[in-house]
Amino acid sequence: MMDFLKRVLKLLPIFFTALILAVIVWVASVSSSDPNEVVSYTTPVPLTVLGQNPDLLITEQSAEDLTITLRAPRSVHDQISRNFSQITARINLSGLTAGTYSLVPEAELAGFKPVQVLEINPAEINITLEQVATKTLDITLLQTGNLSISYEAGEAVLSSKSVELLGPLSKVNEVNDIVASIDLSNTTTTITRIVELRPIDRRGNVVEGVSLNPTSITVEVPIRQLVGYRNVFIKIVTTGTIAQGYHLTSLVVTPPNVTIYASDPAIADEMPSFLDTAPINLSGAYEDFSINVDLQLQDGIVVVGNQQVTVEVGIDAIQSSTQFVGVPVEIINLGRGLTVNISPDKVDLYISGPMNLLEELTADNIRVTLDLSNRSPGTYQLSPDVLLNDIELRLDSILPGTIEVVLWR
Repeated sequence: MMDFLKRVLKLLPIFFTALILAVIVWVASVSSSDPNEVVSYTTPVPLTVLGQNPDLLITEQSAEDLTITLRAPRSVHDQISRNFSQITARINLSGLTAGTYSLVPEAELAGFKPVQVLEINPAEINITLEQVATKTLDITLLQTGNLSISYEAGEAVLSSKSVELLGPLSKVNEVNDIVASIDLSNTTTTITRIVELRPIDRRGNVVEGVSLNPTSITVEVPIRQLVGYRNVFIKIVTTGTIAQGYHLTSLVVTPPNVTIYASDPAIADEMPSFLDTAPINLSGAYEDFSINVDLQLQDGIVVVGNQQVTVEVGIDAIQSSTQFVGVPVEIINLGRGLTVNISPDKVDLYISGPMNLLEELTADNIRVTLDLSNRSPGTYQLSPDVLLNDIELRLDSILPGTIEVVLWR
C-alpha cells in the first residue's frame, strides 16, 4: 500500500503539468475563435441620479449622459450592440448636503460577461445641490396700452392675488415680484383674459428655474364710457342722381363711427344712435370719387377728434348687351394674283358692355376681318377677327364662328 501511494505521489507533478497545459491549450483555442476586442461605444448611456435628498435640488449638472469603452470577447460585444439600451450609468448622492461635488459615475452592464470597463467619459460628473425654498408673493398687475377715447378702466379683479414660488434657494431669493400683464389698447368693453405670470428680479428680468403655483390667473377689467360721451355711427346722406347708364356700387365712410361729447349728459343720451353727413351731391357722377364731408351736429354736441369723415363713392356703368346682324366680313392680306370666295360673307355679333357705350355703337364702328396672309390656293375653314372701338366692350359670340374660304388663281 505504501508503495502504491509513493508511485501516485511521484505521478502528481506530471498530472498537474498536463492539466495546466490542457487549460492553456483550451484558453488559446477559445481566444483564437472569440478574441477579446476593445470597443468605444458612441451611443450615449443615460445617467441616473440615485439617493437625492428630497430637500435638495440639482441646480447644475455637467453631463446628463456619458459614453463608455469596453473590453470583451467579440461575441459579448455582439450581445451588447443588440441590447445596448440595457446598459445604464449612475451616480449616488446619498448623504450629500448642499454644495458642489465631483462624482465618479458607475456603469451597470446588465449581466454581460465577461466584460471590462476601460473608460467612462466624462470620468467625473460635477454637480451642485441647493436647498429647496418656498416663498409667497403678491401679484402685481401691469396694464399696458391706451384705452379708446372717452373710456376708463375700473379696478381689476384677479382670480388669485398671490403666488407660491418653489425652487432653489438662490433663485427664489432673486425673485422680487410676480407680474401679470394685460393690454387694454382700444378696448371699449369689459374684458376677461387668462394671463401668464412672470417672476422678475429687481431689474425686471425674468428669473428662470423657479416654479409658480398658479402659473396663470384670470383677470377681469371693467371698462366703462365716461359720462357725457357716446359712440354713434355715421349715416351717409346723398342728393342728386348719377349719370344715365351708371349705377351706384358702394358708399363707404371712414371712420364708420365717432365719439361725441355733450356737456349735458341728457343731450348725449337722447340723441339718435347716428350722425348724418352733410349731403353729398351725386348729380351727373359717372366714376368713383372720394370726398371729405362735415357731420351735421345738433346744438350742444361736439365730435371728439376729427370733425370730418371721408366717404368713398363707387360708381360703375350699367352692363347690357346688344346684337348686330349681317355685319360684312372684310378680306385683308390677299395674296397677289389670287381670287377668293368666302361663305358666308356676313356674320351676326353679340356684344356686351356699358349701356352708354352700347347705345352709341353702330355697325360702322365694328370691323370684322379675315386675314389671308401666306395662304396659297385651296379651301380653308378660318375664324374671323372682330375689332371694337372701346376696350370696355367685349364680344360674347360670333355666328358663324368659322367661314369657308376658297382661293384660286
